[in-house]
Amino acid sequence: MLAQRTTDAIIVGAGPAGLEAALVLARAGRSVVVLDGGPGRNAPAAHSYNVFTRDGTSPDELRHIGRAQARHYGARFVDAEAVTATSEATGVRIELADGSELTAKRLLLATGVTDVLPDLTGVAQAWGATVVHCPYCHGHELRGRATAVLGTGERGAHLAELLLGWTTNVTLCTGVPGLPEDLSEDAQQKLGALGVVVDARPVAALDVTGRAVRSVAFEGGERLHATAVYVQPPQRARGPLPDALALARTETGLFEVDESYRTSTPYVWACGDMITPMQAVQMAAASGFAAAAFLNHDLVQRGTRYAPTLSLLPTSS
Repeated sequence: MLAQRTTDAIIVGAGPAGLEAALVLARAGRSVVVLDGGPGRNAPAAHSYNVFTRDGTSPDELRHIGRAQARHYGARFVDAEAVTATSEATGVRIELADGSELTAKRLLLATGVTDVLPDLTGVAQAWGATVVHCPYCHGHELRGRATAVLGTGERGAHLAELLLGWTTNVTLCTGVPGLPEDLSEDAQQKLGALGVVVDARPVAALDVTGRAVRSVAFEGGERLHATAVYVQPPQRARGPLPDALALARTETGLFEVDESYRTSTPYVWACGDMITPMQAVQMAAASGFAAAAFLNHDLVQRGTRYAPTLSLLPTSS
């Protein structure tokens, strides 16, 4: 457990964004504590693709490497869940699940998002393997397959069209529970001209063996052969801190930051998937780098200067 002492920065979240931010801040000479609340959003996936020099590395291995590199420069990691936070006169106070408290001059949220998967049998079972959300993350491994997109509206149409770069066999299934947005007639005509089939039959389940999709099952008993399924589900913020800190949101439901990644709440910055729809490992890491650099600049401007000997917080991990 940590000693009661104010640190320069607390980072909540230890995915790509949080780990990159920890590395940047620790190398800048800041005292840093990272709260790691458990498995990340990409934990169901076996590999992380399009990651510079680490293509195909598992999410667990990336986390292990990231923690080791940040720890080498003095970052401290605590495997604990933050349950609430308050912005005070000179910084931020965080309460952990065990009742203990931490204080910091600045807080960087890198808690990410949770995908709210459709309530369909088979989706969660194959999620991250043959049921996926992003062709840039998984498209190469699923290229050329009979592919179904569970979605509708503008997002569903855009994804179905994009997937023509990875396969010639794409069906957009619009009868998905929980996705009520309509697909316009113009969009249907455009997709049809491109060769994308639009199927409005109500989807009942996915036929899955192990983590391999075999088909999409409709309520009437019919089946559509598909060995790859894409869905871009709604998302919600991970953890209670964004609401506890009353962070402002954008029109799309993500959290609002300015050009320096500062949120609407004093002393609080945010980065990663929680602030942008461009969600991938490299994008999150780049966001963490930028947010950490701006946060460090703010600390220096406000008097946190070079410390020849850092007095860092002890930790059990």
